[in-house]
Amino acid sequence: MQNSKSRDSLALPEPGVIQLTVDAAGITSRAIRGMADIENGRPMQEDTILWMASTGKTVTAMAFMMLADEGKAALDDPASRYLPHFRHLYRKVVAPDGTETCVREKRTVTIRHLLSHTAGLEFLPGFFQKQELAYISLETQSHVYAASPLMFEPGTNWSYSNAGINATGRIIEVITGESYEDFVRTRLFEKLGMHDTGYRLNAEQLARRAVGYGYDPEKKSWIRYGIIDQMRYLPYDDPARHAECGGGLFSTAADMARLAQMLANHGVFNGRRIISLESLREICRRQTPGTIEHAYGLGSDVGLVGHGGAWGTKMQVNLDQQQGALLLLQRIGDWPENPRMVCGW
Repeated sequence: MQNSKSRDSLALPEPGVIQLTVDAAGITSRAIRGMADIENGRPMQEDTILWMASTGKTVTAMAFMMLADEGKAALDDPASRYLPHFRHLYRKVVAPDGTETCVREKRTVTIRHLLSHTAGLEFLPGFFQKQELAYISLETQSHVYAASPLMFEPGTNWSYSNAGINATGRIIEVITGESYEDFVRTRLFEKLGMHDTGYRLNAEQLARRAVGYGYDPEKKSWIRYGIIDQMRYLPYDDPARHAECGGGLFSTAADMARLAQMLANHGVFNGRRIISLESLREICRRQTPGTIEHAYGLGSDVGLVGHGGAWGTKMQVNLDQQQGALLLLQRIGDWPENPRMVCGW
């Protein structure tokens, strides 16, 4: 339910914002204002479909750690144990005169490297920049990643990489014998009652999605952005589509609150253990080498379980205080007043 303040603000022609706080028992506060679709007068609601983008990276990390809890894999396993094409990798070397060459990489890429952006993989190889990844299987993607030169020796630096997260999704497929999408749906989303969360949208869900907006400071008006690549979804049962683990997740505030509640309850939901507390602490522990400034976990921020997304989504859960917060909007660039997550931590 929306509070009176958020109801009064729904008439304002501004893009919508949702902020929720949760604890181990559920939602503790909510604030909702603005429109999911200004032009059509559709307000932002808890069941509005949102592109979660990179907020879903934490889901991939949790999916792998659930398998680690079962003893089926380990973070320091070589990626090549599950993806043989990762056995022979090459690394780009730039000479002082600017000449580029490739050398055989001697270090092993581990799953920890893939999830922490320390493998040396590019964000996405150039071939994929012009493709819709939803139509390219994780298996095919992983072969392209392995054939692309690494940017640095694994474990020595950090570079944000959807490729590493997607490769981990493929490893999950190899271990389980099922698609990544099916695994997270049956092992995570369904157990949490997250029925509006996934990597495809059916027609009814598409009708509930929030529009992305940007602000034009010269015209002092909102700009409606076209459908982003990840939103070019055909009906839900289209067999040609694949999950894009690194940035293709869709969800709602109501569903994400359930995920945050489980995290705040140390991996337990409705009395059922979903993931171990030890794994959750590992996810938000610093994984990047101490020789570099950037701190990053496993598909997560450091210290708080969660991640931000390209269009303004953010989830953070404090395991020690067993509290979490969600800030959800769909915006591009700077706003005249940027909403902030207020956690009090």
